Amino acid sequence: MSAIQPSPVRLAHLSDVHLPPPLPISPRALFNKRALSLLSWQQHRRHRHLAGLGDAVVADAIAHAPDAFAITGDLTNFGLPAEFAAAADWLSTLPGAVAVVPGNHDRMTPMPWTSGLDLWSRWMPARPDAFPYMRQVGDVALIGVNSAIASPPFMAYGCVGRTQGERLRGMLLRTRHLCRIVMIHHPPRRGLTPWRKSLLDTAQFAALLKVTGAEAVLHGHSHNASLATVPGTDIPLIGVASASLQSDKPWRQAGWNELSISRASDTWQVDLTRRRVDADGTAHSTVHRTWKRPIGIPGIAT
Repeated sequence: MSAIQPSPVRLAHLSDVHLPPPLPISPRALFNKRALSLLSWQQHRRHRHLAGLGDAVVADAIAHAPDAFAITGDLTNFGLPAEFAAAADWLSTLPGAVAVVPGNHDRMTPMPWTSGLDLWSRWMPARPDAFPYMRQVGDVALIGVNSAIASPPFMAYGCVGRTQGERLRGMLLRTRHLCRIVMIHHPPRRGLTPWRKSLLDTAQFAALLKVTGAEAVLHGHSHNASLATVPGTDIPLIGVASASLQSDKPWRQAGWNELSISRASDTWQVDLTRRRVDADGTAHSTVHRTWKRPIGIPGIAT
């Protein structure tokens, strides 16, 4: 039996940080869907998404010295230019490699890429047509998929699209010798979010992964620390709680996922530890799971 390598790659998976928006917000920015979101934020979200809690989650993640941060979207609340600048400052404080994909709040309304998400080009592509993208950390390929699209009021759905899906297929096949960790904001499985918040092309995305394989898929959006599989496959589908949400439901209380990835001769071992930070700032581990995944795709040489 082959021994597992002694130095695994360790990832910190965070999502839905919803950093406090720079105030005041100009009324000119609110003549669209953002006005509804601002009302929700004023009445509900600002009382539950707490900056101090988010800071404690990040501090706990940094203390575990991950090799990379995998962030699956929704750093902002309204997708305003000032929020993108503030989020860029926040991202620059994270040590090591950082890979980001946008969420629905980061694409709340149609706006030029250069007015917002381009400010995150150190941590993801500078153009929307450059998704998916890959950041390699040791034997791990972090593959970022953009599911964030502007949607009508009261909707928060996402879509990968045919063109991006075709590029993703090629990327997953080319990197089959690596441990492929796919990052996406919207969970590619029905039932994890209401339809209005779902990934519209879940079936197509799942069918693609059934052909190409992947070692795990990380997502946010639901604000739930969930475990499932990509439909029609045994690929682990790993959700994470919002990094700033205070909740009386343990699976929604702010936290992050620690993933440790090791390689044997023909197998990847993916270890997951849930980290939760309680309202008093106490951090602790809640769940541990291990998956063994074959290296490569059966029937296709690596």
